[in-house]
Amino acid sequence: MLEYDDFSMLVSQDGVIRVSSGQGEVKDEYHLDRNDVDLALNLIQHEKTNEELLKALGSTLYRSLFPPDVHAHLRASMAAADAAARGVRLRLILEPPDLSALPWEFLYDIDINTFLANTTQLVLSRFISVIGARRDLKTVTPPLKILLILSSPAGLPALDTVGEEQLIRHALATLLTAATVEMDVLSEATIRNINQKLREKPYNVVHFVGHADFADDKGQLALVDQNGMTRLVDDETFSNFFLGNRSMGLVILNACRGAATSSHRAFVGIAPHLVRRGIPAVIAMQYPIYDTTAKIFADEFYRTIALGWPVDAAIQSTRNAISMEVGVGRRDFATPVLFMRASDGVILTGL
Repeated sequence: MLEYDDFSMLVSQDGVIRVSSGQGEVKDEYHLDRNDVDLALNLIQHEKTNEELLKALGSTLYRSLFPPDVHAHLRASMAAADAAARGVRLRLILEPPDLSALPWEFLYDIDINTFLANTTQLVLSRFISVIGARRDLKTVTPPLKILLILSSPAGLPALDTVGEEQLIRHALATLLTAATVEMDVLSEATIRNINQKLREKPYNVVHFVGHADFADDKGQLALVDQNGMTRLVDDETFSNFFLGNRSMGLVILNACRGAATSSHRAFVGIAPHLVRRGIPAVIAMQYPIYDTTAKIFADEFYRTIALGWPVDAAIQSTRNAISMEVGVGRRDFATPVLFMRASDGVILTGL
């Protein structure tokens, strides 16, 4: 396993890029003409993509975020890390809301012919700066406790929740047998049931499988009411499930728009809201995700986490696996987004 050197990149409200790493500090100006990317973003939304389109978009995004001085600084950091048999942990801190809404997981470095979100030599996360002390997850004493929440209310397209559960169980089979990991399943995802389940034991991971949307400047998840019908809850309501929860290290939102953020107000969206409420890391989906891709995600991610990998390295490996399975001409590999507030990627340790 690689260890990682920090490379923190802040884009401030005034459009200034400030970078800090072991190689020192540098700053430059951020420039992006939305006319250069809006057509590509629209085509991605409508799934009319190919490899050339995504690489062109990724290259444009890269040039906006890595102007010459910043690009040179990243190269120096990666060279120094490589010489020490280490990697680089790239933290993106994006203050302007319109920037945080862009799909930075498509960042593409044309010099090395690589999407940055697909390599474990450099791990990428959206780092959320919060007021107050940063909370990291303490070392987990096995068993690692996972709560799988399956929400498929009547009136919405049916989800393969049974298949999702089976795949996750298969990925964790060895650890479940050895009692290193413990997983409970909640298939009736009402507010009352979720609250009661979270009080039963100190879960370390919550994996939500269901529908999500972004409307009225808020993220929404589809839970189930007492009659089995849809009960929409907004980002604030959902994050209230975890108020005061000190054991929770990771929330996974396997929902079609769980990673959506507002282009008008910062931290509006389910995933960033959870991080602000104290969850060290949240993985969510910025585009609708098909069941086939969701299964690849679950299989690769949990198998990699089970090896003790940091969560940010595990998500990079997972994106790469998705890209190899479905191709880099589809948006699937860039769909999972990692939001973090933890000081490093090792938020699930002690396995």
